Parts: sequence; C-alpha cells; structure tokens
Amino acid sequence: MSDIQASPAAPIDIETYIDSGDFYAERHVPEPMGQAHWHDHVELNLLLAGGMTYLFNGTRISIGANRVHLFWAAVPHQVIAVEPTADLICVYLPFADFLALPVADAFKSGVMDGRFATMAAPDPIDPLLFQRWAAEWPEGSALRQQILREEVGLRVKRLSLDAVAPDAPADATPCEVETAEEAPRLANAGRRAIARVQAMTDHINAHFGEPVTVEAVAAAGGLHPTNAMAVFKRVLGMTIAQYIRRQRLSRAMMMLVDTDLSIAEIAFGCGYGSLSQFYEEFQRHCRSTPRQYRLKFRR
Repeated sequence: MSDIQASPAAPIDIETYIDSGDFYAERHVPEPMGQAHWHDHVELNLLLAGGMTYLFNGTRISIGANRVHLFWAAVPHQVIAVEPTADLICVYLPFADFLALPVADAFKSGVMDGRFATMAAPDPIDPLLFQRWAAEWPEGSALRQQILREEVGLRVKRLSLDAVAPDAPADATPCEVETAEEAPRLANAGRRAIARVQAMTDHINAHFGEPVTVEAVAAAGGLHPTNAMAVFKRVLGMTIAQYIRRQRLSRAMMMLVDTDLSIAEIAFGCGYGSLSQFYEEFQRHCRSTPRQYRLKFRR
C-alpha cells in the first residue's frame, strides 16, 4: 500500500450534501461548529494529526491522532475545539449498512445507545487505510467503491473487538463481546432478515411520534408479530420496544438541540404519553434533565 497523501479540504455539510442512505469518505481540516448537528449515519473517524474535542451527547470528549473512533451520528454532536494541526478523515456508514454487519449485540446496541467507541491502541495500518478510502471513494468505479465499503465493514468488525471508552487509559484491555456461540449466529443473520428489519425500523422512524404497535411494525416487515419480534431481536440484539424507546429519545435529544420548541411539545411530538414518562426516560439515559441537556449545547 502506498503512502497516500492529499491536501485536506474544508469540511463538507453532511446534512446538505449526503443523503442518509449514502456512503461517503472524505478528508478535511476540522473546524469548530457553531451548533450541534446530527445525521443518520454511523461515523468512523481518524485524526492523522493534532487533536480535537467533541461535545457528544452533552459530554466533552477529546480525541487525539491515530486512533479510530466510531459513534452513531444521530446523537447530537458538535466539534467545539480543534488544534491547528488537526487533519481528519471521516467515513459515513449508512445506518442500514451498520445494521447488516455481523457484530456482537453488545457492541451494536451500545453504539445505538449513544456510546462513543475508540480503538484501544493505535494501529499503524489505519492512517494508510483511511487515506486510501478518502482518496479513492469520490473517483472510484462502482466495483472499487463496493470493495471499499466491504473494507470499512471489516474495519468496524475489528473495532467491535478492540474498542474501549475514549477516556480509557493507554493500557486498557478491550472487551471482546462476541462469544463463540454468537459469531455464527451473527454471520448467518441473512440478507432477507436484515431487509425485513430495515423495513421495520423505517416504519418506526417514520411513525415514532405516534402510538406504534408491534402489529404495525411486523406488517411493515411482512411478518407475523411473533416472527417479527424474533427476527428483530436476532438482527439488532434488542426488542422492538427497546428500539422504539431509543428512537424517541434520540429524536427528542435532536429537537432539544435543533429547535426552540418547549419541552412539552418535544415530549408529545416524540410519542411520549406524558411529561413524567419523558423526564424519567431522559434522566435515566442522559443523566440530566431535558433543560440541562439543551443548555449544554447553547453555552
């Protein structure tokens, strides 16, 4: 593999130029953001040099060079500080592609629950690999782009075995969450099952602000409710009800950051039956009140 070099460009506007179903890889000089944003990709990042700080889910996370980081970008995030030498490569993996990866339930559900995953230690191959992806993706043929997507998928699978929290000490031991029994089950989830689950999650994402029944979700996937619950759990590692709760919460978090709607309007607009239910769910997962969470992004 050659030592690929290219001049980093300005950051792209991911929300404007890339559809949620599109894969993309690019290199740029990161800049502090005026406000938090979100998009429905799983983001895989590598700093080639320098450092930067995110406000991620209301928490400051500082990252340095040469360690791969992954997070679900549907969680509100904002770059708030950047070192002058920072040089960043971002890979935007469509959420459906992430769902299709045969990674362990604990890793997948952790990412969807708003955890920021970081490589336990730098891997010398990563800078070359990420530079190649960023250089080849925009101009690559369809076949080359497909190979690139498969390479990214394999990199995420390896990360799922080697990830630690971003603030873990340098000698932290990664937690291999995939068991011997789980690996073949994940590998055999099947394209049809994944397609059905994607149809079910699409239905939930479109109707999370309304009462959502298992029967309606199952119908979207063309399955009997009992079969739908089993397939959903097998592919995503969580129940339909858990996914609905997480989607409602993530959308509420986005609306707290992006809008000036009242907390009551957000709660009921996201499908919560009462304000007390919303506050209880929010404080359990975010360890702050909705108002406190909103203020973190508006300082």
